[in-house]
Amino acid sequence: MMQSLKKGSSVLNKLGGTVKFPEKFKGTLVEKWADYWKNLFIDYRQMLHDLRSDIQEEPLKALKWTTGAAVTYALVKNNPNEYDFKSELKKIENEVALVAEDCIRTESVEHLRFLETCYNEGVIHYQNLGILSVMYLTDLSNSCDLYKAHCSYMKPSLFSYPSRIVDIGVIGKWWSLYKKTTNYDVNF
Repeated sequence: MMQSLKKGSSVLNKLGGTVKFPEKFKGTLVEKWADYWKNLFIDYRQMLHDLRSDIQEEPLKALKWTTGAAVTYALVKNNPNEYDFKSELKKIENEVALVAEDCIRTESVEHLRFLETCYNEGVIHYQNLGILSVMYLTDLSNSCDLYKAHCSYMKPSLFSYPSRIVDIGVIGKWWSLYKKTTNYDVNF
């Protein structure tokens, strides 16, 4: 692949040397525009040449960077959103409704009721962090217009944020919801 890039760049160099602008375009915006794209192409060609030499010199480092980039891309691509959380919550609630009360695990039902109460009050929120998503709680809903909602002195401290996290979504799954409702039909 690198050899084909090298051949392609040499062909374009020869072609770029033979193409000349007519005299009426000299010193105009068109010539400046063409020079810009020519210089941009030269910069990218040099970058690819440097990349090729770096890969040949340190293949293990290149493998690590490529693996890291691929893993990051996969995490971003499979990052769940709030719709996925609501959908999974409703699906589990519907499945729990079909199980007899004697068989239902109380911790699962309490967690589901807590999440439903938070949605009803409007205090549960979603935040996308790129490779993972977070569902967290606030003291007041967005529609609340009390003094407490606007006063900077009454805002929660930075140290209280970890305790406000309800669920973390990564790799297409909301893990706390999955963990707390896996065996909802097994009452110990």
